Amino acid sequence: MKSRWFNYRPLCIIFIFLLLGSVFVFYLTDYRLFTILITLVVFIFILVLTIMKKKIKYILIPLISFIIGASLYYGVVASFQEEIEPPSFIQARIYNVNMPEDGRIRVYADSCVFDGKEMDENLIIYIYDNSNLFENIEIGSIVTFEPSTFYQTDLFYYGTPNASYYSKSLKFSATVSSNNIKFVGLDKTFAEQLKQHIKDNLSDGLTNENVEIAYSALFGETELLSDSQYNAYKLSGVAHLLAVSGLHVVIIVGILYKILDLLRIKNWARIIIVSILLIFYMYVCNFAVSIIRATIMSIIMLLAPMFFREYDTLSSIAFSGIIIFLVNPLTAFDPGFLMSYACVIGIALLNKPIRSGLSHLKMPKWLLDSLAISTSTMVSLIFIMAHFFNTLNIISLLANIILIPIFTFAFTIVFVVSILSLIIPYVSIVLYPINYVFDFINIVATVLGNLSVSNFQTISFNYVAILVYSLLLLLISRICVANRKTKVVLSLPTVALLMVCLL
Repeated sequence: MKSRWFNYRPLCIIFIFLLLGSVFVFYLTDYRLFTILITLVVFIFILVLTIMKKKIKYILIPLISFIIGASLYYGVVASFQEEIEPPSFIQARIYNVNMPEDGRIRVYADSCVFDGKEMDENLIIYIYDNSNLFENIEIGSIVTFEPSTFYQTDLFYYGTPNASYYSKSLKFSATVSSNNIKFVGLDKTFAEQLKQHIKDNLSDGLTNENVEIAYSALFGETELLSDSQYNAYKLSGVAHLLAVSGLHVVIIVGILYKILDLLRIKNWARIIIVSILLIFYMYVCNFAVSIIRATIMSIIMLLAPMFFREYDTLSSIAFSGIIIFLVNPLTAFDPGFLMSYACVIGIALLNKPIRSGLSHLKMPKWLLDSLAISTSTMVSLIFIMAHFFNTLNIISLLANIILIPIFTFAFTIVFVVSILSLIIPYVSIVLYPINYVFDFINIVATVLGNLSVSNFQTISFNYVAILVYSLLLLLISRICVANRKTKVVLSLPTVALLMVCLL
Protein backbone atom coordinates (compact mmCIF):
# COMPACT_ATOMS: atom_id res chain seq x y z
CA MET A 1 0.00 0.00 0.00
CA LYS A 2 1.24 3.50 -0.82
CA SER A 3 2.45 5.56 2.08
CA ARG A 4 0.25 8.48 1.03
CA TRP A 5 -3.44 8.58 0.23
CA PHE A 6 -3.44 12.19 -0.98
CA ASN A 7 -0.96 14.84 -1.99
CA TYR A 8 -1.31 17.13 1.02
CA ARG A 9 -2.71 20.55 0.07
CA PRO A 10 -2.95 22.92 3.06
CA LEU A 11 -5.08 25.45 1.16
CA CYS A 12 -7.68 22.77 0.41
CA ILE A 13 -7.78 21.72 4.07
CA ILE A 14 -8.20 25.33 5.19
CA PHE A 15 -11.00 25.93 2.69
CA ILE A 16 -12.92 22.77 3.61
CA PHE A 17 -12.76 23.35 7.35
CA LEU A 18 -13.72 27.02 7.07
CA LEU A 19 -16.91 25.84 5.39
CA LEU A 20 -17.38 23.07 7.95
CA GLY A 21 -17.05 25.58 10.79
CA SER A 22 -19.88 27.74 9.46
CA VAL A 23 -22.09 24.70 8.72
CA PHE A 24 -21.42 23.41 12.26
CA VAL A 25 -22.72 26.58 13.92
CA PHE A 26 -25.76 26.67 11.63
CA TYR A 27 -26.83 23.11 12.44
CA LEU A 28 -25.91 23.34 16.11
CA THR A 29 -29.24 25.00 16.96
CA ASP A 30 -31.67 22.44 15.51
CA TYR A 31 -29.61 19.28 15.18
CA ARG A 32 -27.24 19.67 18.11
CA LEU A 33 -26.51 16.03 18.96
CA PHE A 34 -26.20 14.90 15.32
CA THR A 35 -23.96 17.85 14.45
CA ILE A 36 -21.66 17.28 17.44
CA LEU A 37 -21.39 13.55 16.70
CA ILE A 38 -20.50 14.09 13.04
CA THR A 39 -17.93 16.72 13.99
CA LEU A 40 -16.39 14.45 16.62
CA VAL A 41 -16.11 11.59 14.11
CA VAL A 42 -14.31 13.86 11.65
CA PHE A 43 -11.83 15.17 14.20
CA ILE A 44 -11.23 11.74 15.77
CA PHE A 45 -10.30 10.47 12.31
CA ILE A 46 -7.95 13.43 11.83
CA LEU A 47 -6.44 12.87 15.29
CA VAL A 48 -5.75 9.22 14.48
CA LEU A 49 -4.13 10.26 11.22
CA THR A 50 -2.04 12.83 13.09
CA ILE A 51 -0.80 10.19 15.53
CA MET A 52 -0.03 7.75 12.71
CA LYS A 53 1.87 10.32 10.64
CA LYS A 54 3.37 12.08 13.68
CA LYS A 55 2.69 15.50 12.13
CA ILE A 56 0.88 18.08 14.24
CA LYS A 57 -0.15 20.08 11.17
CA TYR A 58 -2.69 17.39 10.29
CA ILE A 59 -4.81 18.34 13.32
CA LEU A 60 -3.69 21.95 13.87
CA ILE A 61 -4.60 23.38 10.44
CA PRO A 62 -8.13 21.84 10.33
CA LEU A 63 -8.85 22.81 13.95
CA ILE A 64 -7.80 26.45 13.55
CA SER A 65 -9.66 26.75 10.24
CA PHE A 66 -12.78 25.19 11.79
CA ILE A 67 -12.72 27.63 14.74
CA ILE A 68 -12.22 30.64 12.41
CA GLY A 69 -15.09 29.51 10.16
CA ALA A 70 -17.44 29.03 13.10
CA SER A 71 -16.49 32.35 14.69
CA LEU A 72 -16.88 34.36 11.49
CA TYR A 73 -20.28 32.81 10.78
CA TYR A 74 -21.53 33.59 14.29
CA GLY A 75 -20.21 37.16 14.12
CA VAL A 76 -21.87 37.84 10.76
CA VAL A 77 -25.26 36.53 11.84
CA ALA A 78 -25.14 38.48 15.11
CA SER A 79 -24.19 41.78 13.43
CA PHE A 80 -26.73 41.41 10.60
CA GLN A 81 -29.61 40.95 13.03
CA GLU A 82 -28.96 44.12 15.03
CA GLU A 83 -32.19 46.13 14.90
CA ILE A 84 -32.78 49.83 14.26
CA GLU A 85 -35.78 52.13 14.59
CA PRO A 86 -37.92 52.14 11.41
CA PRO A 87 -37.34 55.44 9.55
CA SER A 88 -40.18 57.72 8.50
CA PHE A 89 -38.30 59.14 5.47
CA ILE A 90 -35.81 57.42 3.15
CA GLN A 91 -33.47 58.60 0.41
CA ALA A 92 -31.61 55.99 -1.66
CA ARG A 93 -29.93 55.35 -5.03
CA ILE A 94 -31.28 52.55 -7.25
CA TYR A 95 -28.60 50.22 -8.60
CA ASN A 96 -30.71 47.30 -9.87
CA VAL A 97 -34.26 46.66 -11.04
CA ASN A 98 -36.21 43.43 -11.43
CA MET A 99 -38.93 42.74 -13.97
CA PRO A 100 -42.43 43.48 -12.58
CA GLU A 101 -43.91 40.53 -10.70
CA ASP A 102 -47.21 40.15 -8.82
CA GLY A 103 -48.11 43.76 -9.46
CA ARG A 104 -44.92 45.17 -8.00
CA ILE A 105 -41.37 46.12 -8.96
CA ARG A 106 -38.46 44.99 -6.80
CA VAL A 107 -35.51 47.39 -6.86
CA TYR A 108 -32.23 47.39 -4.99
CA ALA A 109 -30.81 50.59 -3.57
CA ASP A 110 -27.58 51.75 -1.96
CA SER A 111 -26.33 55.08 -0.53
CA CYS A 112 -29.26 54.91 1.88
CA VAL A 113 -30.14 57.78 4.19
CA PHE A 114 -32.70 57.06 6.92
CA ASP A 115 -34.17 60.20 8.53
CA GLY A 116 -31.01 62.12 7.63
CA LYS A 117 -28.62 59.42 8.87
CA GLU A 118 -26.33 57.72 6.33
CA MET A 119 -26.41 53.90 6.46
CA ASP A 120 -23.78 51.39 5.35
CA GLU A 121 -26.38 48.78 4.46
CA ASN A 122 -28.47 48.58 1.30
CA LEU A 123 -32.22 48.37 0.84
CA ILE A 124 -34.80 46.34 -1.11
CA ILE A 125 -37.74 48.49 -2.22
CA TYR A 126 -41.04 46.92 -3.32
CA ILE A 127 -42.96 49.43 -5.44
CA TYR A 128 -46.70 48.78 -5.91
CA ASP A 129 -49.21 50.21 -8.41
CA ASN A 130 -46.48 50.35 -11.05
CA SER A 131 -48.50 50.49 -14.29
CA ASN A 132 -45.93 52.55 -16.24
CA LEU A 133 -43.15 53.07 -13.74
CA PHE A 134 -40.93 50.13 -14.77
CA GLU A 135 -40.10 51.59 -18.18
CA ASN A 136 -39.10 54.92 -16.59
CA ILE A 137 -36.83 53.67 -13.81
CA GLU A 138 -33.19 54.28 -14.64
CA ILE A 139 -30.22 52.73 -12.89
CA GLY A 140 -28.56 55.39 -10.76
CA SER A 141 -31.83 57.20 -9.98
CA ILE A 142 -31.98 58.86 -6.56
CA VAL A 143 -35.38 58.44 -4.93
CA THR A 144 -37.06 59.73 -1.80
CA PHE A 145 -40.20 58.36 -0.14
CA GLU A 146 -42.06 57.70 3.09
CA PRO A 147 -42.23 53.89 3.39
CA SER A 148 -45.62 52.22 3.75
CA THR A 149 -43.91 49.42 5.66
CA PHE A 150 -40.32 48.92 6.79
CA TYR A 151 -38.70 45.79 8.18
CA GLN A 152 -35.35 44.09 8.47
CA THR A 153 -34.52 41.46 5.88
CA ASP A 154 -34.93 37.89 7.10
CA LEU A 155 -31.40 36.51 6.85
CA PHE A 156 -32.78 32.99 7.24
CA TYR A 157 -35.23 33.13 4.37
CA TYR A 158 -36.55 29.59 3.74
CA GLY A 159 -34.65 28.38 6.80
CA THR A 160 -31.07 28.79 5.58
CA PRO A 161 -28.79 31.84 5.67
CA ASN A 162 -29.24 34.01 2.58
CA ALA A 163 -25.65 34.64 1.59
CA SER A 164 -26.58 37.03 -1.22
CA TYR A 165 -28.43 39.31 1.22
CA TYR A 166 -25.30 39.61 3.32
CA SER A 167 -22.88 40.01 0.39
CA LYS A 168 -25.03 42.82 -1.02
CA SER A 169 -25.64 44.35 2.44
CA LEU A 170 -29.39 44.00 1.86
CA LYS A 171 -30.31 44.38 5.50
CA PHE A 172 -33.59 46.26 5.12
CA SER A 173 -36.77 46.10 3.03
CA ALA A 174 -39.46 48.70 2.44
CA THR A 175 -42.69 48.98 0.49
CA VAL A 176 -44.11 52.08 -1.17
CA SER A 177 -46.76 52.99 -3.72
CA SER A 178 -45.50 54.34 -7.05
CA ASN A 179 -47.57 57.47 -6.38
CA ASN A 180 -45.56 58.22 -3.24
CA ILE A 181 -42.03 57.82 -4.59
CA LYS A 182 -40.13 60.81 -6.01
CA PHE A 183 -37.16 60.80 -8.40
CA VAL A 184 -34.88 63.65 -7.35
CA GLY A 185 -31.67 63.05 -9.28
CA LEU A 186 -29.32 60.72 -11.13
CA ASP A 187 -25.94 59.41 -9.96
CA LYS A 188 -24.52 56.60 -12.09
CA THR A 189 -21.24 54.89 -11.24
CA PHE A 190 -18.62 54.47 -13.96
CA ALA A 191 -19.46 50.74 -14.24
CA GLU A 192 -23.17 51.51 -14.66
CA GLN A 193 -22.47 54.12 -17.34
CA LEU A 194 -20.20 51.70 -19.20
CA LYS A 195 -22.73 48.85 -19.10
CA GLN A 196 -25.59 51.10 -20.20
CA HIS A 197 -23.48 52.41 -23.10
CA ILE A 198 -22.65 48.88 -24.23
CA LYS A 199 -26.30 47.82 -23.90
CA ASP A 200 -27.42 50.76 -26.03
CA ASN A 201 -24.78 49.90 -28.64
CA LEU A 202 -25.88 46.24 -28.75
CA SER A 203 -29.39 47.36 -29.70
CA ASP A 204 -28.00 48.58 -33.04
CA GLY A 205 -27.59 44.99 -34.18
CA LEU A 206 -29.63 42.75 -31.87
CA THR A 207 -33.34 42.44 -31.19
CA ASN A 208 -34.62 43.57 -27.80
CA GLU A 209 -34.88 39.98 -26.54
CA ASN A 210 -31.36 39.11 -27.69
CA VAL A 211 -29.94 42.33 -26.25
CA GLU A 212 -31.12 41.15 -22.82
CA ILE A 213 -29.57 37.71 -23.39
CA ALA A 214 -26.25 39.19 -24.58
CA TYR A 215 -26.21 41.74 -21.75
CA SER A 216 -26.85 39.02 -19.17
CA ALA A 217 -24.08 36.87 -20.63
CA LEU A 218 -21.62 39.78 -20.62
CA PHE A 219 -22.30 41.02 -17.10
CA GLY A 220 -24.19 38.23 -15.33
CA GLU A 221 -27.25 40.41 -14.66
CA THR A 222 -30.42 38.39 -15.29
CA GLU A 223 -32.87 40.69 -13.53
CA LEU A 224 -34.18 42.22 -16.76
CA LEU A 225 -34.87 38.85 -18.37
CA SER A 226 -38.50 37.78 -18.50
CA ASP A 227 -39.53 34.74 -16.48
CA SER A 228 -40.02 32.73 -19.67
CA GLN A 229 -36.51 33.62 -20.92
CA TYR A 230 -34.73 32.70 -17.71
CA ASN A 231 -36.82 29.59 -17.03
CA ALA A 232 -35.99 28.22 -20.47
CA TYR A 233 -32.27 28.30 -19.62
CA LYS A 234 -32.82 27.11 -16.06
CA LEU A 235 -35.02 24.13 -16.94
CA SER A 236 -32.64 22.98 -19.67
CA GLY A 237 -29.67 23.18 -17.31
CA VAL A 238 -27.76 25.93 -19.14
CA ALA A 239 -28.53 28.92 -16.89
CA HIS A 240 -24.79 29.13 -16.20
CA LEU A 241 -24.41 30.61 -19.69
CA LEU A 242 -26.11 33.75 -18.37
CA ALA A 243 -23.93 34.02 -15.24
CA VAL A 244 -20.39 35.23 -15.79
CA SER A 245 -18.23 32.24 -14.88
CA GLY A 246 -15.12 30.32 -15.80
CA LEU A 247 -16.33 29.72 -19.35
CA HIS A 248 -16.71 33.45 -19.98
CA VAL A 249 -13.40 34.33 -18.36
CA VAL A 250 -11.53 31.67 -20.36
CA ILE A 251 -12.98 33.10 -23.57
CA ILE A 252 -12.03 36.64 -22.54
CA VAL A 253 -8.48 35.64 -21.56
CA GLY A 254 -8.09 33.87 -24.92
CA ILE A 255 -9.28 36.96 -26.81
CA LEU A 256 -7.02 39.33 -24.86
CA TYR A 257 -3.97 37.07 -25.26
CA LYS A 258 -4.59 36.84 -29.01
CA ILE A 259 -4.83 40.63 -29.34
CA LEU A 260 -1.71 41.24 -27.24
CA ASP A 261 0.15 38.55 -29.17
CA LEU A 262 -0.67 40.30 -32.46
CA LEU A 263 0.66 43.53 -30.91
CA ARG A 264 3.89 41.65 -30.02
CA ILE A 265 3.60 42.50 -26.32
CA LYS A 266 6.13 40.66 -24.14
CA ASN A 267 4.83 37.78 -22.06
CA TRP A 268 5.33 39.40 -18.63
CA ALA A 269 3.55 42.54 -19.84
CA ARG A 270 0.72 40.42 -21.26
CA ILE A 271 0.22 38.76 -17.89
CA ILE A 272 0.06 42.11 -16.08
CA ILE A 273 -2.29 43.68 -18.64
CA VAL A 274 -4.65 40.69 -18.70
CA SER A 275 -4.69 40.49 -14.89
CA ILE A 276 -5.55 44.18 -14.57
CA LEU A 277 -8.30 43.90 -17.18
CA LEU A 278 -9.77 40.85 -15.45
CA ILE A 279 -9.89 42.71 -12.13
CA PHE A 280 -11.59 45.62 -13.90
CA TYR A 281 -14.11 43.24 -15.49
CA MET A 282 -14.75 41.75 -12.05
CA TYR A 283 -15.57 45.26 -10.80
CA VAL A 284 -17.92 45.92 -13.73
CA CYS A 285 -19.72 42.62 -12.99
CA ASN A 286 -20.35 43.72 -9.38
CA PHE A 287 -17.92 41.16 -7.92
CA ALA A 288 -20.20 38.18 -8.48
CA VAL A 289 -18.96 35.01 -6.75
CA SER A 290 -18.45 33.07 -9.98
CA ILE A 291 -16.32 35.75 -11.61
CA ILE A 292 -14.25 36.33 -8.45
CA ARG A 293 -13.40 32.61 -8.45
CA ALA A 294 -12.65 32.52 -12.16
CA THR A 295 -10.58 35.71 -12.03
CA ILE A 296 -8.46 34.63 -9.06
CA MET A 297 -7.83 31.20 -10.63
CA SER A 298 -6.95 32.76 -14.00
CA ILE A 299 -4.52 35.24 -12.47
CA ILE A 300 -2.83 32.47 -10.45
CA MET A 301 -2.53 30.37 -13.61
CA LEU A 302 -0.99 33.31 -15.48
CA LEU A 303 1.44 34.17 -12.68
CA ALA A 304 2.59 30.61 -11.88
CA PRO A 305 5.20 30.38 -14.72
CA MET A 306 6.64 33.78 -13.78
CA PHE A 307 7.49 32.43 -10.33
CA PHE A 308 8.62 29.04 -11.69
CA ARG A 309 5.70 27.27 -10.06
CA GLU A 310 3.46 24.55 -11.42
CA TYR A 311 -0.21 25.50 -11.51
CA ASP A 312 -2.32 23.33 -9.22
CA THR A 313 -6.05 23.49 -9.96
CA LEU A 314 -7.30 22.35 -6.55
CA SER A 315 -5.04 24.71 -4.60
CA SER A 316 -6.09 27.55 -6.88
CA ILE A 317 -9.77 26.71 -6.33
CA ALA A 318 -9.22 26.57 -2.57
CA PHE A 319 -7.34 29.88 -2.47
CA SER A 320 -10.13 31.69 -4.30
CA GLY A 321 -12.68 30.03 -2.00
CA ILE A 322 -10.80 31.17 1.11
CA ILE A 323 -10.77 34.76 -0.15
CA ILE A 324 -14.50 34.70 -0.88
CA PHE A 325 -15.31 33.04 2.46
CA LEU A 326 -13.35 35.60 4.46
CA VAL A 327 -15.33 38.37 2.74
CA ASN A 328 -18.66 36.54 3.16
CA PRO A 329 -18.71 33.70 5.75
CA LEU A 330 -22.21 32.72 4.62
CA THR A 331 -21.02 31.52 1.21
CA ALA A 332 -21.26 27.90 2.35
CA PHE A 333 -25.03 28.36 2.01
CA ASP A 334 -25.08 30.29 -1.26
CA PRO A 335 -26.42 28.27 -4.25
CA GLY A 336 -24.34 30.27 -6.72
CA PHE A 337 -21.16 29.73 -4.72
CA LEU A 338 -21.75 26.00 -4.21
CA MET A 339 -22.75 25.36 -7.81
CA SER A 340 -19.83 27.37 -9.18
CA TYR A 341 -17.31 25.53 -7.03
CA ALA A 342 -18.94 22.14 -7.50
CA CYS A 343 -18.69 22.52 -11.27
CA VAL A 344 -15.03 23.43 -11.35
CA ILE A 345 -14.07 20.88 -8.67
CA GLY A 346 -16.07 18.21 -10.49
CA ILE A 347 -14.21 18.96 -13.72
CA ALA A 348 -10.87 18.92 -11.91
CA LEU A 349 -11.58 15.57 -10.21
CA LEU A 350 -13.65 13.65 -12.74
CA ASN A 351 -13.02 15.03 -16.22
CA LYS A 352 -9.91 12.96 -17.01
CA PRO A 353 -11.27 9.64 -15.65
CA ILE A 354 -14.56 10.09 -17.50
CA ARG A 355 -12.78 11.11 -20.69
CA SER A 356 -10.50 8.10 -20.40
CA GLY A 357 -13.50 5.82 -19.92
CA LEU A 358 -15.23 7.25 -23.00
CA SER A 359 -12.11 7.30 -25.19
CA HIS A 360 -12.93 3.90 -26.74
CA LEU A 361 -16.06 5.40 -28.31
CA LYS A 362 -15.56 6.62 -31.84
CA MET A 363 -16.43 10.31 -31.76
CA PRO A 364 -14.75 13.62 -32.65
CA LYS A 365 -12.34 15.03 -30.06
CA TRP A 366 -14.48 18.12 -29.45
CA LEU A 367 -17.52 15.94 -28.76
CA LEU A 368 -15.54 13.67 -26.43
CA ASP A 369 -14.21 16.67 -24.48
CA SER A 370 -17.66 18.27 -24.27
CA LEU A 371 -19.28 15.01 -23.13
CA ALA A 372 -16.64 14.43 -20.44
CA ILE A 373 -16.91 17.98 -19.07
CA SER A 374 -20.72 17.97 -19.12
CA THR A 375 -20.88 14.56 -17.40
CA SER A 376 -18.40 15.51 -14.67
CA THR A 377 -20.33 18.72 -14.06
CA MET A 378 -23.68 16.93 -13.84
CA VAL A 379 -22.33 14.31 -11.41
CA SER A 380 -20.84 17.00 -9.15
CA LEU A 381 -24.09 18.99 -9.04
CA ILE A 382 -26.54 16.16 -8.21
CA PHE A 383 -26.76 16.76 -4.45
CA ILE A 384 -26.64 20.55 -4.68
CA MET A 385 -29.46 20.69 -7.25
CA ALA A 386 -31.49 18.28 -5.14
CA HIS A 387 -30.94 20.37 -1.99
CA PHE A 388 -31.85 23.77 -3.41
CA PHE A 389 -34.39 22.88 -6.09
CA ASN A 390 -35.59 19.34 -5.25
CA THR A 391 -35.11 18.49 -8.92
CA LEU A 392 -32.59 16.65 -11.04
CA ASN A 393 -32.13 17.75 -14.64
CA ILE A 394 -31.25 14.80 -16.86
CA ILE A 395 -31.46 16.70 -20.13
CA SER A 396 -28.75 19.22 -19.19
CA LEU A 397 -26.05 16.86 -20.48
CA LEU A 398 -27.46 17.05 -24.00
CA ALA A 399 -28.25 20.76 -23.73
CA ASN A 400 -24.69 21.63 -22.72
CA ILE A 401 -23.13 19.49 -25.44
CA ILE A 402 -25.25 21.24 -28.08
CA LEU A 403 -25.23 24.80 -26.77
CA ILE A 404 -21.82 25.45 -25.19
CA PRO A 405 -19.83 25.43 -28.49
CA ILE A 406 -22.47 27.61 -30.17
CA PHE A 407 -22.67 29.96 -27.21
CA THR A 408 -18.86 30.24 -27.08
CA PHE A 409 -18.86 31.43 -30.70
CA ALA A 410 -21.68 33.94 -30.11
CA PHE A 411 -20.21 35.27 -26.84
CA THR A 412 -16.78 35.76 -28.45
CA ILE A 413 -18.29 37.85 -31.25
CA VAL A 414 -20.49 39.85 -28.88
CA PHE A 415 -17.61 40.57 -26.48
CA VAL A 416 -15.26 41.78 -29.24
CA VAL A 417 -17.95 43.92 -30.88
CA SER A 418 -18.96 45.36 -27.47
CA ILE A 419 -15.40 46.57 -26.90
CA LEU A 420 -15.11 47.96 -30.43
CA SER A 421 -18.46 49.73 -30.06
CA LEU A 422 -16.93 51.93 -27.36
CA ILE A 423 -14.62 53.51 -29.96
CA ILE A 424 -16.31 52.82 -33.32
CA PRO A 425 -19.89 54.12 -33.72
CA TYR A 426 -22.54 51.74 -35.09
CA VAL A 427 -20.10 48.81 -35.35
CA SER A 428 -22.72 46.71 -33.51
CA ILE A 429 -24.68 46.51 -36.76
CA VAL A 430 -22.42 43.56 -37.69
CA LEU A 431 -24.14 41.59 -34.90
CA TYR A 432 -27.31 41.25 -36.95
CA PRO A 433 -26.49 37.65 -38.08
CA ILE A 434 -25.81 36.72 -34.42
CA ASN A 435 -29.56 37.18 -33.83
CA TYR A 436 -30.09 33.84 -35.59
CA VAL A 437 -27.51 32.19 -33.31
CA PHE A 438 -29.19 33.49 -30.16
CA ASP A 439 -32.60 32.56 -31.55
CA PHE A 440 -31.35 29.01 -32.09
CA ILE A 441 -29.94 28.86 -28.54
CA ASN A 442 -33.24 30.16 -27.13
CA ILE A 443 -35.29 27.62 -29.13
CA VAL A 444 -33.11 24.66 -28.11
CA ALA A 445 -33.13 25.74 -24.44
CA THR A 446 -36.92 26.15 -24.51
CA VAL A 447 -37.62 22.83 -26.26
CA LEU A 448 -35.27 20.80 -24.04
CA GLY A 449 -36.45 22.54 -20.89
CA ASN A 450 -40.09 21.75 -21.67
CA LEU A 451 -39.54 18.04 -22.21
CA SER A 452 -41.49 16.05 -19.64
CA VAL A 453 -38.43 13.91 -18.86
CA SER A 454 -36.05 16.84 -18.44
CA ASN A 455 -36.68 17.38 -14.71
CA PHE A 456 -37.96 15.09 -11.99
CA GLN A 457 -38.45 15.51 -8.26
CA THR A 458 -35.86 14.28 -5.76
CA ILE A 459 -35.56 14.19 -2.00
CA SER A 460 -33.84 17.12 -0.32
CA PHE A 461 -30.31 16.80 1.05
CA ASN A 462 -28.72 18.77 3.86
CA TYR A 463 -25.38 20.59 3.73
CA VAL A 464 -23.56 17.82 5.60
CA ALA A 465 -24.69 15.33 2.95
CA ILE A 466 -23.34 17.64 0.23
CA LEU A 467 -19.94 17.81 1.95
CA VAL A 468 -19.82 14.03 2.50
CA TYR A 469 -20.79 13.42 -1.14
CA SER A 470 -17.96 15.77 -2.20
CA LEU A 471 -15.56 13.74 -0.03
CA LEU A 472 -16.75 10.55 -1.75
CA LEU A 473 -16.03 12.06 -5.18
CA LEU A 474 -12.58 12.99 -3.91
CA LEU A 475 -11.90 9.43 -2.77
CA ILE A 476 -12.88 7.82 -6.06
CA SER A 477 -11.04 10.39 -8.19
CA ARG A 478 -7.39 10.29 -9.25
CA ILE A 479 -6.58 12.88 -6.60
CA CYS A 480 -6.65 10.01 -4.12
CA VAL A 481 -3.38 8.18 -4.88
CA ALA A 482 -4.13 5.15 -2.71
CA ASN A 483 -4.48 1.76 -4.37
CA ARG A 484 -7.87 0.33 -5.25
CA LYS A 485 -8.23 -1.73 -2.07
CA THR A 486 -7.51 1.27 0.15
CA LYS A 487 -9.95 3.39 -1.85
CA VAL A 488 -12.67 0.82 -1.22
CA VAL A 489 -11.85 0.69 2.51
CA LEU A 490 -12.01 4.51 2.72
CA SER A 491 -15.13 4.80 0.56
CA LEU A 492 -17.29 2.31 2.50
CA PRO A 493 -17.49 4.31 5.76
CA THR A 494 -17.96 7.48 3.67
CA VAL A 495 -20.94 5.90 1.92
CA ALA A 496 -22.30 4.76 5.30
CA LEU A 497 -21.94 8.30 6.67
CA LEU A 498 -23.71 9.62 3.59
CA MET A 499 -26.61 7.23 4.20
CA VAL A 500 -26.85 8.44 7.80
CA CYS A 501 -27.00 12.05 6.58
CA LEU A 502 -29.90 11.21 4.27
CA LEU A 503 -32.03 9.73 7.06
